[in-house]
Amino acid sequence: MLFKVFSANCFAGGEYRAIGTRMITPGLGGVSIISPYSASSNQAALGFSEHSSVAVYYANTGISEGVNNFLMMGQYHLPKGGTIGFTGSYFGYHLFNDKKIGIGYGLKLADFVSIGAQIDILNNHVSGYGANTAVTFELGTLFKINQHIQAGLHIYNPARVRYGKNTEERVPTVFRLGATYTTKEKIWITSEIEQDLDLNLAFRVGIDYLVNPYLIIRGNMLSYPLSGTLGVGLKYKSAQFEISGAYQKITGVSPHLGISYEF
Repeated sequence: MLFKVFSANCFAGGEYRAIGTRMITPGLGGVSIISPYSASSNQAALGFSEHSSVAVYYANTGISEGVNNFLMMGQYHLPKGGTIGFTGSYFGYHLFNDKKIGIGYGLKLADFVSIGAQIDILNNHVSGYGANTAVTFELGTLFKINQHIQAGLHIYNPARVRYGKNTEERVPTVFRLGATYTTKEKIWITSEIEQDLDLNLAFRVGIDYLVNPYLIIRGNMLSYPLSGTLGVGLKYKSAQFEISGAYQKITGVSPHLGISYEF
């Protein structure tokens, strides 16, 4: 999603980072969610996308002054089937930064299932130590079990590739499994299990409540590291704005902002 100096709040290079408030709050990137953020969260969801879109995301991590997370992504729905996704991210600051570029594709195989994959190029820079580069991939699938339930599975770096030729450090491998339950298109309840092979098992649960066609309220709890978030989504025509605050004991409160546009 970094020297591991900051324990669970710091990541090894190439770490998978759930974006938006899904690690954060349910409405953005989630393994069982179809959204403009699917190119980053689960490429299989691109297969069910009916629109093209662009999105940007920013988070102040709270780890240290100047350490921020930026993400840009887009998805293009192909007329003859499937959707191509593009992602680019930057995490860190001038002394340390972790960059990622990805291109993915999602395809609906049937009305109830889709698959997706993405190729990632990773670059990790540490001042005084140089930079390392790695190439890896992601795989995912999404099931529409019925009109109320969706389930998704996503694997990041299943090949356990190393981060550069001159290091034994491996890019983290992360498994995610989750489901979303929708009631009357006003309430979305989402749960997710995440296992980074180098970290503790993490659970998250969240809820979205559609107050009216323009306003969504979101909340989320994450078990590792223990944290909670609260946010709102504001819709206007084809644009959506996401604002949330995340609280974690070590880093305190950190803001998260997202903007997406469908066309």
